[in-house]
Amino acid sequence: MDRYVDGHAEAFDALYRKLSPTLMGYLLRLTRNRARAEDLLQITFTKMHRARASYLRGAPVLPWAVAIARRSFLDERRAAAVRNEDLSADGSLPEPRAEAPGVPTEMSDALEIALQKLPESYREAIELTKITGLSIQEAASVLGTTETAVKLRVHRGYNQLRKELETFQRSA
Repeated sequence: MDRYVDGHAEAFDALYRKLSPTLMGYLLRLTRNRARAEDLLQITFTKMHRARASYLRGAPVLPWAVAIARRSFLDERRAAAVRNEDLSADGSLPEPRAEAPGVPTEMSDALEIALQKLPESYREAIELTKITGLSIQEAASVLGTTETAVKLRVHRGYNQLRKELETFQRSA
């Protein structure tokens, strides 16, 4: 990122190759729609380009990029609410998600349903740390909160997930 900030345009290609898979995965989890995630990925990189002068040299790039992606998603969601649109009603079926290897489909579905039942703050903390792979410190930076708060949200989220999945197991 430092080279890109210094004006080396070719450094953008390396930055894009390094960050786009992680950011795309994160945005897919948020949107559950490939086309929207791709649009948001492009918006994210455009915002990163415009804000490159504000990048703190030497700081990890991924948390900064994830924070921009998250804000882009939230901005889009707010704008859609103002327009009174249902973003998922685009007339097409959602793309099938890739299943985790070795995880039965019904368990994967149960986990997805349980994740969606979590309060947004718990779900975001779990998604950033366990799915996107950010550290607690990086997730705290993205969420604008303390490391202790992120740890607490992850812990409480896990407890709720465990209860939901136990209920699923008993009913299966």
